[in-house]
Amino acid sequence: MNTARLTIPLLSLGLVLAATNVAHAQHDDDDKPSPAPKMYNFDAFEISGELSVTPGGAQDIAFSRDRIAAGEIPHPSVFTAEGLLSEHDLPMESAAPCHALICVSGQATAVRLLAQPEVRSLAQLGFSSGLTAEGFKRDDLHIVAVIDKSGSMAGQPLELVKESLRKLQTHLRPTDQLSIVLYGDRSHIYLAPTPAAQAKTIRSAIDAIESAGSTNMEEGLAVGFGLARDAQSAFSGTTRVMLFTDERPNAGRTDATSFMGMAEAASRDKIGMTTIGVGVQFGAELATRISSVRGGNLYFFPDAQRMSKVFEEDFDTMVTEMAWDVTLRVTPAPGLRVAGIYGIPGDLLAWEDDGNIRVQLATLFLSKRSGAIYAAFAPAGNTALPGPTTKPGASVGTVSMSYLQRDGQQVTSRAAFPLVDRNAAATGLRRGAMLIDQTTALKEATRLHHEANDQEGAYQLVHALASLYRQTDDPTLEPERVMVERLEGTLAHLSGHKGEGVAAGRDPVSGLPPRR
Repeated sequence: MNTARLTIPLLSLGLVLAATNVAHAQHDDDDKPSPAPKMYNFDAFEISGELSVTPGGAQDIAFSRDRIAAGEIPHPSVFTAEGLLSEHDLPMESAAPCHALICVSGQATAVRLLAQPEVRSLAQLGFSSGLTAEGFKRDDLHIVAVIDKSGSMAGQPLELVKESLRKLQTHLRPTDQLSIVLYGDRSHIYLAPTPAAQAKTIRSAIDAIESAGSTNMEEGLAVGFGLARDAQSAFSGTTRVMLFTDERPNAGRTDATSFMGMAEAASRDKIGMTTIGVGVQFGAELATRISSVRGGNLYFFPDAQRMSKVFEEDFDTMVTEMAWDVTLRVTPAPGLRVAGIYGIPGDLLAWEDDGNIRVQLATLFLSKRSGAIYAAFAPAGNTALPGPTTKPGASVGTVSMSYLQRDGQQVTSRAAFPLVDRNAAATGLRRGAMLIDQTTALKEATRLHHEANDQEGAYQLVHALASLYRQTDDPTLEPERVMVERLEGTLAHLSGHKGEGVAAGRDPVSGLPPRR
């Protein structure tokens, strides 16, 4: 049986999932599950290998990478752990067989985080599946593209949107359909629901889009969601609104006519929404709000290369919702406390009276990468004291999960976090430890820069992180080393170190040259 794993980062989650029909069972139930109603369509092989799930929200940190590459220092609010973790494969083998759609598992290892020295151990929430994969075929799809064509979109932003639509068109099947709503000085249906088989009609419409007018996103979305609802009764598949804009949507308002109000109302009508930003700062606040709405996810396209990669690799999965109303509960072992949850926006977390952390997720999307959620544990009380246990095999805590499947059934699962040696830890846990160190260190360093005007403290933190990356031998983390070293160089100049950053060449502690 092929199995898969789910994981969730500081602002990202993923479950690797081998897909087919599923029956309902508890994770600790060794009995074979009874047949269940068919929930997914696997009649045609379209995606090979393991699949995973993601909870929506930010799916990358492309905006932060783009700004750091340009020599800028992003604000800490734009760093999303789920975004960073979603860019990486973070596998963890399940310790027990799973007979349900998703089962939870766990593993922990000792760590020392640069920005959180009180943390003693880091646990990965892994997810396995009882599904087997012969292939995956998504439902027929109606995409309602709502496009900002205002004056600010003139030139490269609008050309990127049009190229995105052309790429999207190549992934539509003849039984799919596409509609286009434009908003600027006015909002209107530009292309009525059109079968994807009419490829020339769709391509001509895309090519003829021009920029003009002011921006009224709410009006454009109102027209788009209205069209989506009107077309639902005549379409047997799923309907999804896809918003393309260079403006930051208003995530603060939740009244019926606001961005979030309309998204929440549409989700109740089984209409999801994907927000795609081009040339705009989409940070943690917006990712959090979109994650809280059923069927909501968020991507950022800084250029055509990134856009093409996302659509090529993720189009079928980014529009496929797998489960809803997910509740995760993290419980620390006696003598420990939860010191961090990474891969989930903070607004989706809540403390319980007994010191547990409850996580609420609206939607799990299908994904090709195994992501992760991570939990950090520190000694309860005085953080200067050693942890109550470092014995291999001892549990640092537990996690429980419940979720609603597409057929309406509720499923639960539970697992412990056994402590293992770093060298014996799962790839996802070892790799995740570096990525969590990166996320927390960069958020703290950029906070020191922007809010405390402490350029020296910011530089020293990023310099220490860069030193760790120069000693890692994981080739998949090479883009992180490059990005961190670029930020290190920028902060070196601002803090007066100038040539002491990457150019210094040797690690100040070990004396070793940079690892290439």
